[in-house]
Amino acid sequence: MIRMGANVCKEMTLRDVAKAAGVSMATVSRSLNESSLIPEKTRKRVREIADALGFDFNTHARSLITRRVGTIGIILPPDYDQLGVNLYHGTLHSSLRSVLECNDIDLLVSFLNNHFTGGNNIRKLVARKKVDGLIIVQPVFERELIDYLHAKEMPFVFSHYPPPDLCPPDVDIIYPDNEYGGYIAGQYLCSLGKKRILCVATPGEKVTEREFVLRLAGARRALSESGVTLGPEDLLFGDQTMESGYNAVMSAAGRIREYDAILALNDLMAIGALLAVNRLGLRAPEDIALIGYDDTDLAACVRPSLSTIHQPREELSLATCERLLELIRGRRAGSGRGDPRRTLLTPKLVIRETTGGRGP
Repeated sequence: MIRMGANVCKEMTLRDVAKAAGVSMATVSRSLNESSLIPEKTRKRVREIADALGFDFNTHARSLITRRVGTIGIILPPDYDQLGVNLYHGTLHSSLRSVLECNDIDLLVSFLNNHFTGGNNIRKLVARKKVDGLIIVQPVFERELIDYLHAKEMPFVFSHYPPPDLCPPDVDIIYPDNEYGGYIAGQYLCSLGKKRILCVATPGEKVTEREFVLRLAGARRALSESGVTLGPEDLLFGDQTMESGYNAVMSAAGRIREYDAILALNDLMAIGALLAVNRLGLRAPEDIALIGYDDTDLAACVRPSLSTIHQPREELSLATCERLLELIRGRRAGSGRGDPRRTLLTPKLVIRETTGGRGP
């Protein structure tokens, strides 16, 4: 199992000993191997520090025999440089990095394709033996690429994005339950007695918008169970940005007072909606309740603070890394991939000021 405490990693590493001793990792290695190139005084001090830290050099040496490069590759989505995508995936990336570094594994970041040449970066990483495994944060599940990775016996896990209906069955996927997240958002608004709900969604035409389609489906299910209808006139569309959320609500300025709640399918569009509500002379939650989705850092910073659906980023990072390392160990042991797994993680409701809760 991968373990990650507040400040404690799974085990002491060569790097930890080097840092504590104020020497290079090469010096630590030579000292613990009793190399005559290192003065006896230094060797003794390094050994004492290693013992004090509980560093097991023999275990480390065995890991070097079995480890190939000690690096995991993460393939980020193509629109990572957009604020809305970066805001969420930046924190997911940080969580993944923390888990891997805590287990003394380096992280190499790339994209599916080279932005200049169009070449496939995954094929290049695998061909050049740059990584031991791949975490693929991509909404596209290409059969040709999956076959290539299987042929090269490269362990990989798809993370975050929900699989399409015709997703290849021979892949490991770990992702949040977006339909359930939309459901609990709608259910919560209904529990507050809201009857006229305006939803800021996305058109759902792009492959990157599959998660938004699922969130909307979940919200519709919850509203329907409470006898609340979400008709075509109750749907506004944005492109995941704050500006689009603002413009969407402003486009409904003439009828905004007919509604008692707004459900936006990500936090940025929700914050844009909040700005529009303020511009139109309304207050949240007194005049209209508002809830977003993702629980990005901005959600707690805006005023009033934004109620939202928390994406289980930390759990997603741990589960993804744990499964990938399991696949890597299985490959080295010659036991193969085993049965592929699809793991759904549960989002949670976060109640803040825009629906009458406490901030932030």
